[in-house]
Amino acid sequence: MLFGGPAIGLLLPGRELDSSALTIALALTPIIIAIASTAFGTESSDGIAGFIWPALAAVSGLLLVLAQPNLGDIRTDLVLLLAPVFTGLGAVLFCTAHPQAPTRITTALLGACVLFAVALLASRLTGARPTFSLLAMACDGIVALLGIATLSRLGATRWSSQFTWVPLLIILEGIVLVRPRLTAHWFTGLILLIVAGVYLLLPPGHESVSETSRVPTLPV
Repeated sequence: MLFGGPAIGLLLPGRELDSSALTIALALTPIIIAIASTAFGTESSDGIAGFIWPALAAVSGLLLVLAQPNLGDIRTDLVLLLAPVFTGLGAVLFCTAHPQAPTRITTALLGACVLFAVALLASRLTGARPTFSLLAMACDGIVALLGIATLSRLGATRWSSQFTWVPLLIILEGIVLVRPRLTAHWFTGLILLIVAGVYLLLPPGHESVSETSRVPTLPV
């Protein structure tokens, strides 16, 4: 689920699916993570709103900067719905199931290989003839390994900030290279992405100051 979420378009190709629409959809992953963490009992429901607004802010920022997604195709709509759901659930399940198992990273990568092998077979059965690049496959494997290691280290919520930071960095790179005319929409969208990314990347809060600084009263 973790790797199949962003790549769900390989299994359910929609006519109107493009990279911008999938990027906007994946920005909703922190919401799925917050809901799933609460449902599985790993997080309290009190702070669920604190992880919903950054995702909504990121989506709003991307909508101001990127092209609006086309929701006229039912397969495209299904892909855009399943992408953040699968990714968020996969991240939460990976962090909660057997957290001390030494082989879980290897198992996750092998499961992803099986998934993409099935997707490749399905594409061949439909008549497609995809090309291969060993260098590209090696780079994808390294990126997947680093992603799993980061998820194990940071946790699901902080890991999901990549769906805000990566589009932001690509947009900034495009601004530097292309030098488009920046409008108020651009500045507002970039600010929303920065705020959402920073908030999602912050470590989880500790106990409140009032509780940690409580000093017992000594009898006089």
